[in-house]
Amino acid sequence: MSSVQEEKLAVLQDQVTKLQGQKDSLLRELDGVEERFERTSRLYRKYFPVIIDSIVAGDNSFSKVCRDLSAALKKEESDGKIEYIFEQLKTAMLKEDIGPSPVKKKKGLLSALMKNDSGSFIDEYKQSYHDVVNNLRSTLDKKYSGKLDNLTARIKTVQDTDDISDIRESVFSLVFIYISDTNQDRDKVNAFVREVVGKILDIESKVAHTYQHTDSIIQSNEGFESVLTGQMQDLKHSSDVASSLESLKKQVSERLASIEHALKQKQAKDAAIKDLAKKNRHSFLKGFEKLKDELDEATKYTEELEKKLNQDQLTGAFNRRAYDNKMEEEMARFLRYDSGFSILLIDADNFKRINDNYGHAIGDKCLQEIIKRSIPLLRKNDMLARYGGEEFVVIMPETDTAGAREVAEKIRQTIEKIEFIYKNEKVKVTVSIGVSGTQKGDTTHQQIFERADIAVYKAKEQGRNRVLVN
Repeated sequence: MSSVQEEKLAVLQDQVTKLQGQKDSLLRELDGVEERFERTSRLYRKYFPVIIDSIVAGDNSFSKVCRDLSAALKKEESDGKIEYIFEQLKTAMLKEDIGPSPVKKKKGLLSALMKNDSGSFIDEYKQSYHDVVNNLRSTLDKKYSGKLDNLTARIKTVQDTDDISDIRESVFSLVFIYISDTNQDRDKVNAFVREVVGKILDIESKVAHTYQHTDSIIQSNEGFESVLTGQMQDLKHSSDVASSLESLKKQVSERLASIEHALKQKQAKDAAIKDLAKKNRHSFLKGFEKLKDELDEATKYTEELEKKLNQDQLTGAFNRRAYDNKMEEEMARFLRYDSGFSILLIDADNFKRINDNYGHAIGDKCLQEIIKRSIPLLRKNDMLARYGGEEFVVIMPETDTAGAREVAEKIRQTIEKIEFIYKNEKVKVTVSIGVSGTQKGDTTHQQIFERADIAVYKAKEQGRNRVLVN
């Protein structure tokens, strides 16, 4: 018993040392952040009043609130009061209709061609992107509100298809920022991103259809030109026949010459429009494909990053961070739906002695083999995580302690067959496993873990290499 306590005490002391080092590092980072924040705050309070006083004039409500803000910054009023003034400033801006005026862009030939029949399409486009922004607003944190408000204002000013690429790129840019900033479960993030991208793909397919519609218009014009050319040839033939009517022939010939000239001009313009339509469509599709590729790369990167963040580098099992997230999810399900679960706490026996006698390389190999042999015995929705040192935890959703004990016994029997040869000496590996499950009255997942920990401790006392349920 004394040996077991000493072993546990050594592990705990090692963990305390590591945690103390992490704490010191975080405190240093916090000091740096606070120092930068204080420096930035001093700059804002020093220069903002000067800027405000130099640009604000007039007696409207917006100017009055700006002067109040300048005075508050000079007096170094509390953050609460300054925040209150900012809210008044926002209200005054809305009341006075103060804000950046949208810049009108020069219309392209394609936009001019579609001017008469694109109104309904543009309205539908605006509504579609409003839906996308509202979807983003319902999911993203409040810190993105400013960017979303800006997007909403820009969507309202859209007048033709030339504005589409700018709005699309802004939405993708915001999604990329969200992917980089968020610490939420990556599965949920990826599902949300796929939903947003799906909506954008629907919108963009309508744009592509509009380009196809433009080609159809041009083809129709080409048919009209063919008919007009035939009619013109008929008129020429008629005028040649009526040779006795010189004056009539002259008038008809002059008109035909005018028609021929106008037709040539129309053919030249239509050819230019058709070339531009093809060029715009190619450019649009190429740009959109590039954005899709960038999104795929960003999604893959986030998935790889999430895997690294949740994976123990030595064993390949999930790490403590992933374990904490999974336990919180399962506990929330238990508290809401009474959906019970069990855990297995696996502790390698005499691990300190293995490290001391055979070296850390053999110790690491033992941990890797424990993971390698255990994973095939688990279900797909079970999670095996390295809790710390030589301790591992298996989370088994919707499993009672009887079912969990059976799995634990299979793992124990599998692990005890592991043998290493080190300098002609056999190195045996065994584990002690504590089993615990949710019970009526549990409010935190720590309670379940503590029961499993006690079960492991009792298993060690009773001789190790055994499974106990608590």
